[in-house]
Amino acid sequence: MLLRRLPFLLPLGILLAACGSGGPPRKVHPSTASIQQLAVQADGSWKLGLRIQNYSTFSMHFSAIDASLSVDGKEVGRFQVAPDIDIVGNSGDVVDAVFKPANKVTFGTDIAYALKGTIETSEPKESFKFETASRLTPVPGVPNTWR
Repeated sequence: MLLRRLPFLLPLGILLAACGSGGPPRKVHPSTASIQQLAVQADGSWKLGLRIQNYSTFSMHFSAIDASLSVDGKEVGRFQVAPDIDIVGNSGDVVDAVFKPANKVTFGTDIAYALKGTIETSEPKESFKFETASRLTPVPGVPNTWR
């Protein structure tokens, strides 16, 4: 009787063992940051909406960003921010950072910018170097703000 059931039980056992592997593999991919919005404040500081992008396949806790900012090819300063935020896998979120430019910047209609620095995560413990370059354009009807 057992010998007749063996051809059915053996594949079932193999299938169940395969299901116990813990799910899809966790793959770590370098994260990046970019400026989603830049608003010049009355005191001359800039409020940056930083978009952090998690390209890994699982949730990560972002603990620090240290980056230099260049506008139109000229470095305007360095900033650090502690986002203290969890971002699920293959997703992004925005955190605010206040930045006081070290050099005077004259804005035209479009702003070409570049960010270069590191992103730190605490869960899991990782450090990613990143470089981002893009352009921002004025927000219609909102003075001193670019997206």
